[in-house]
Amino acid sequence: MPDERLTCLIPTHNRPQFLRRMLQFYSQFPTRFAFFVVDSGNPASAAEHLALVESWKSKIDIEYRYFDLNFVDKCARGLELIRTPYVVLCAHDDLLFPDAVWKCVEFLESEPGYSSAIGRTAEMHPNRPRWSCRVLRGYSIEDSCPFERCRQIATVWFNNFYAVYRTKNLLDMFLVAAASTDYAFDFNLHEFLLSQLNTLRGRVKVLPLMYQLQTRHGANASAARRVGVRPQAELQYQRFRTCLADQFALAGIDRGDAEKFIDDSYGYYRAPTWETRVPPRTTAALMRRCLHLLHGIVEKGVGLWKPGFNWHRRFIRASDLVGCEPIWEAAEKIINEYPHGIPADHYREQRVA
Repeated sequence: MPDERLTCLIPTHNRPQFLRRMLQFYSQFPTRFAFFVVDSGNPASAAEHLALVESWKSKIDIEYRYFDLNFVDKCARGLELIRTPYVVLCAHDDLLFPDAVWKCVEFLESEPGYSSAIGRTAEMHPNRPRWSCRVLRGYSIEDSCPFERCRQIATVWFNNFYAVYRTKNLLDMFLVAAASTDYAFDFNLHEFLLSQLNTLRGRVKVLPLMYQLQTRHGANASAARRVGVRPQAELQYQRFRTCLADQFALAGIDRGDAEKFIDDSYGYYRAPTWETRVPPRTTAALMRRCLHLLHGIVEKGVGLWKPGFNWHRRFIRASDLVGCEPIWEAAEKIINEYPHGIPADHYREQRVA
């Protein structure tokens, strides 16, 4: 029986090969938590996802639900159905380390003033052998002032989307975000809003232990371009701004100060030339992109020559893996063997061989 304190919520969409790889990985280690898959894929993929979940139920405590909704609303519906007090999201192409997840749960149980806890995140590029694995740096945000915590995450942002949360709090944040952002238009404002709500409502802890291994590949959402341009981008920004200012006002922060902070921290989103993380295709495009980023960095006050710049990733160290060597090796092995997931006919081919 799984521990009734935590559920792992897995959003998926037309990616049975990655879900198959994830479940194969977790079958090797006792997780002690249940899995809840929320799907929004096309009928063929949904049928494959459901069959896959059913085939693993004898080894893994797992449930499946289908919602014909966008990503944010789908996750919110899944969170409404979760009954455990804590929850952790995991993308179907990433791998969480269960022992580290449980240490985050234990931390939150002992520290009610913290809204989330996470460990170190490693990022793996299976197609880049020389740069195959880096650690994405995060930092604890523990100031007693909510407004100061929000300033810190806006100044040097890092993604703790896949941290451990209290379920009720994460559900409320998703409902707020669903009402004020359009994930189909651009996922960036949604992630910015969640990070701000998280730090507004409590402190953020990054524990010094390896927590998850993420995979970078061509189908990652972060490779997507913003769909719309002005005036759509302006409209979406105003929705984001109004929502966040409302949330600050509810926390007792002056609305004028809040609006100035939002514009200073996120106003660059309104620029017609701004685009999401799209890799340049040519040398000329790369140079233009570097100049554009440099201008934006200087404007935001985090210059290239200051200690905070480019601290978002570093090479992995032996000390990062102390105590988690077996699960790390298993995660690295399965990603290297199946960088694009495990295909449906894999097990049939194995039996024939």
